[in-house]
Amino acid sequence: MLMLSQDEKAEMAARLRANTIVETVFPEEMLARLERVIASELFIPTRAGDTRCILVSPAGGVDGAPLFINIHGGGFVRGYQRRDTMFCALLAEALGARVLDIDYRLSPEHPFPTALHETYDVLQWTFANAARLGVDASRIAMGGHSAGGNLAAAACLMAVQEGGKLPCLQILDYPFLDAVTSPQEKIGAGPSIFTPERLQAFNDLHVPDPADRHNPLMSPVLAADEELAQLPPARIMIAGLDPLRHEAERYAVRLRRAGVPVTVDRFEESDHGFLIANIAQYRAAQEVFVKALKSAFALQ
Repeated sequence: MLMLSQDEKAEMAARLRANTIVETVFPEEMLARLERVIASELFIPTRAGDTRCILVSPAGGVDGAPLFINIHGGGFVRGYQRRDTMFCALLAEALGARVLDIDYRLSPEHPFPTALHETYDVLQWTFANAARLGVDASRIAMGGHSAGGNLAAAACLMAVQEGGKLPCLQILDYPFLDAVTSPQEKIGAGPSIFTPERLQAFNDLHVPDPADRHNPLMSPVLAADEELAQLPPARIMIAGLDPLRHEAERYAVRLRRAGVPVTVDRFEESDHGFLIANIAQYRAAQEVFVKALKSAFALQ
């Protein structure tokens, strides 16, 4: 087990935050959407303290709209970015929905389970405050990208464990779902934008105690069948070149065996992070994302 000092953790986090392995493209039409939506800052009470969220609403939105809770990626270490709001603007405009983007606390300053507690508490707060948000509590969905996919899946499991309310749909986009399998084994000999060292650094900073990595709230692929059976329908989006694709496939199989409706969408020519970075098959993935939410929200 690698034991890092606080200074070593801070230095490692600074390196991860300074370097990106996927450069974001900012298409003009998506930038234009940012000017057409209304983005406001909310601070929602959670057990970790007030959690900053960005509420993105379409211009001229009406009460009773559906709500999608978006959770950004970044290995639990890299923070919220403009591209996250840009994606939320796409959903808000395409769906006529409100989108709540969670700017959760980061590791190593706030390791597991802080971000999960924030995500779960925000989810439950939205149900309790649907009228205040002007949304329909029966049409609240949740999803996330990479580490955000982990938080979405784990928050749904936590709702099952604690008797909380569940979203009508969970969308897991190239999710991280297995903190136990070694990064080297995940990557293997195939090409990858990841190095084992980078994946290991995210693990070491977010969940430093190896025992915690076996917790299903950290590794949803290890959840009990009886808990999986109570989860809401899932949409799982997989990039064919992503080393995390195997755990996403395993989770989809486990959900299906537990009786949960699951749809898997594969984008074979894409690598990790492609949808939010607006590269490779991102347009097709955006269409799938929007159509999945239209179906869940019963929109025409």
